[in-house]
Amino acid sequence: MAADGRYVYCIMEGGENQNLGSIGLFGNEVYTINHNDISAVVSKAPFKEMKPDVDSIIAHQRVVEASKNVTTTLPVRFGILFKSEQGVKKLLTKSYNDFKSKINKLKDKEEFGIKLILEKENIRKIQKQVIDKSEEVKKIKSEISESGKGTAYFLNMRMNEAIKNEVLRKVEELGGEVHRELVSCSIDSCFLKADLEDVILNAAYLVNKSEIKKFSDKLEKLKKMYGTHGVIFHQSGPWAPYSFC
Repeated sequence: MAADGRYVYCIMEGGENQNLGSIGLFGNEVYTINHNDISAVVSKAPFKEMKPDVDSIIAHQRVVEASKNVTTTLPVRFGILFKSEQGVKKLLTKSYNDFKSKINKLKDKEEFGIKLILEKENIRKIQKQVIDKSEEVKKIKSEISESGKGTAYFLNMRMNEAIKNEVLRKVEELGGEVHRELVSCSIDSCFLKADLEDVILNAAYLVNKSEIKKFSDKLEKLKKMYGTHGVIFHQSGPWAPYSFC
């Protein structure tokens, strides 16, 4: 059986001893290891490779969110494990300036995730608009009607490529317009990997706590405005600043 190590969930502001209860991995007690005015939030865990199963990931996030409710928190990626408390203290000492700088930057700020989905039916509507209104497509169609069979084949390929590029441009414009509006109410932002083809924007926004209402009001206006284009908004958060650490 593996000896117990110390699993690190996050770094938090403050050098006081904290006990967050038995909310950690395997139901273990979560507490802090301190250095100056910062602390690592840890629990005991078998010193072996951690597998990112659903229960473990949920436990990790649960501890990060509990810490966030206490003070400014820097999430640590899943799976960081030390042999002993001494190893954690060495991390805090070595990285103190970096951790302190990030805590100062992220103090009183929350992360929101925004994902925009444009369903295939609405993409097809945009495609139809392009076919009906694009001057380039009209020009190629005219050339096809006046050309021979061999030339028409290559012109059709060119037309399909033009339609595809114009549709992509219009879809990107929709996502870009929403992104620019949300950036105007944020301190920082970053794009995240899109997990589905229908996702036209997947981004995280760092928002001052004092500006959350302004951000939320802006989001509601955008939902109404872009809902007519078939854009579906998915919001998550507020979170600890996972994307900005």
